[in-house]
Amino acid sequence: MTGTQVPDNDHVARYCKPSAVDEQGMPTAAAFQRRDQESHLSVNWLEHGGTRDLAEAMRLTRDSFIGRGYRLRPNGRFAILNVGSAKEVVLQALGHSLKIDHLPLDGDPSHAGIHGYPRDDDLAVATELKALIARRDVHPA
Repeated sequence: MTGTQVPDNDHVARYCKPSAVDEQGMPTAAAFQRRDQESHLSVNWLEHGGTRDLAEAMRLTRDSFIGRGYRLRPNGRFAILNVGSAKEVVLQALGHSLKIDHLPLDGDPSHAGIHGYPRDDDLAVATELKALIARRDVHPA
């Protein structure tokens, strides 16, 4: 996996499909698990391109999903993670050094990926990432 590392002070957003959102609108651990064929957990780097305005970054992220043909569901959510906190919690809890790299795609210049942990620990990593999410970190899709 190649790409520029996303800085620890920056943030990434993960789209959480409705089936991975609980009744209170909060993501479950399932929202942070890779699919079988995925080598990384897909996220979007919110500060990519220099924006520091959260509303603008979320608009750009939504637009990139729609532009790539994804259907964002009204009851889906975006969960925001601080990069440094995500790395720290997984290192402390599981001993894995997460990597969060900028991996731009056609039509999605802010795409990034979380990787650096074995498939066998996918649920454990997902559980640690989910635990970092507070209500203020969850935004409508």
